[in-house]
Amino acid sequence: MRNKFLLLYVFLSTMISQETVLAAVPLNFEPRRPPAKLEWIRFMDLSGNEAESLWNDQLHKGTKLADWDWKWRLGWIGLCRKGKPAFCSTVLADGLADKALVVRAESASAMGKSHAASMDPDASRKLLAMLDDPRNRRGKTPVMVQKRALYALHQIGHAESNKAASAIAAKDPALKEYWSKLTGGIAE
Repeated sequence: MRNKFLLLYVFLSTMISQETVLAAVPLNFEPRRPPAKLEWIRFMDLSGNEAESLWNDQLHKGTKLADWDWKWRLGWIGLCRKGKPAFCSTVLADGLADKALVVRAESASAMGKSHAASMDPDASRKLLAMLDDPRNRRGKTPVMVQKRALYALHQIGHAESNKAASAIAAKDPALKEYWSKLTGGIAE
């Protein structure tokens, strides 16, 4: 009899925690449209577990990061800045290749912060790929995304990636000057 009550308690507590997440998101929630003010406030207040549940629920429905409105995509990156839930590696990697410039820039910054001093070669490789992305230039002029990627690479500190970043930055005077300031003028 006691085991039945324990099972009932576990089942109900699981349902209540899922209902809490779903209560934070209205029934007519549509991630493809911009968030309403109340939706945004509730979303940014989600705990790591609640965010993980929402992320998994939307993935189950076939909604990937690219399918969300760009403001929501920024929100996901913001949640990843707060902690390191399991979904964040996917969010940040997808964000680096996002169609919106501001999402790519914020993803680079968040990746640098979350991998700071880790010397993570995988994160560094993704950021290096971002430096070669033609969408991160206006004509031949680099935009803020490239500086964010360079700063993130500097934060991560992977030696081989820093050498590659130095070589890429040397091709553009503005990036070369920025990289020189980051590294203290020391060639990597």
